[in-house]
Amino acid sequence: PNNHRKINQYLSLHASRGVLPSKLYQENAAENWGCIDASSRFDYCLICMDAETTVLDEYVGQRVDSMVDAAGLLDEVYDIYKPGADYTRGLRQSIGVREFENFLKTYLPDTNSSANDKALKENLRKILDSPKDDKLRVMLEEAIDSVKLNTRRLLRRQKRRINRLETVFGWNIHHVDATECLLGKSEESWDVQVVKPATQILQSFLKTETELSHDSTLRKSMERDLWSQYVCEACGNKVLRGRHEWDHHTQGRVHRKRTARFKKAQNFENREKQEEEEVGICRETS
Repeated sequence: PNNHRKINQYLSLHASRGVLPSKLYQENAAENWGCIDASSRFDYCLICMDAETTVLDEYVGQRVDSMVDAAGLLDEVYDIYKPGADYTRGLRQSIGVREFENFLKTYLPDTNSSANDKALKENLRKILDSPKDDKLRVMLEEAIDSVKLNTRRLLRRQKRRINRLETVFGWNIHHVDATECLLGKSEESWDVQVVKPATQILQSFLKTETELSHDSTLRKSMERDLWSQYVCEACGNKVLRGRHEWDHHTQGRVHRKRTARFKKAQNFENREKQEEEEVGICRETS
């Protein structure tokens, strides 16, 4: 609220477009979804750990059950729940929260003290041990089943998105199959089916990246050399552009003759200077 520059920017956007800035940014993000940023400074290696859908469905069910039994999912949902809250925004829209809204509306009284609140929270897990026809147990099981169902839907949506990134946008995604690991066929399946293939993919990527970096360095060096300036003193301080032009010039017959004469002239000048210095020394000693 204190950033007046952003406030003015958003007001200007709303005045010119007639649309809320947040909605405008969301539309722009949706349009650019999946597009590879060609200006990125870094290369990247994408590895997707995947498994058969039926196996993932079973794993999701087991995972949700373990979250309910041991990981404290019900306690977390109880703490987050707020009567009349908006479950389409913020943390409450995440999977595993909104599914329990109807159950908690029935389970919780309209008003409760902190002591009663603690007792209600502790009794949550006991509901699953109540008779099968108990209303609260039925509602709680339906909420848990909804969490599993929505997680499976999310799983399929993610698979479709990854497939779209590959087929439509051309992303190079390496897949590692973790089906056997999730089935728990052997203790070594994780290392053999996931760790080893992923390591090989990364090693290949790093090797290729190093080679490309070396080639890029050479290419940049050559590009810089195209604009390097060379001066030939033997040919009257002739200016030449680029390494290729310089090499071509130095191999010419005219340049070689001038270089020979230039060296002779330099040697002659050096001898004259040396003789003058020797004469000067002799005069000083006499």
